[in-house]
Amino acid sequence: MEKIGLVIGVIGGFGLGLLLGSEFSGSYVTYFGAILAVISLISMGVLSNKKK
Repeated sequence: MEKIGLVIGVIGGFGLGLLLGSEFSGSYVTYFGAILAVISLISMGVLSNKKK
């Protein structure tokens, strides 16, 4: 279960990096980064609810 959390964190970090990267601002790469970040946040919420 810890490895899943690590993978989610890496995907979220990668998505956040793409989202905040100024080189690709306003392109599809930025949107892809935003989608990865949102998926990561939702996954963290689902995993935290399963633990309770």
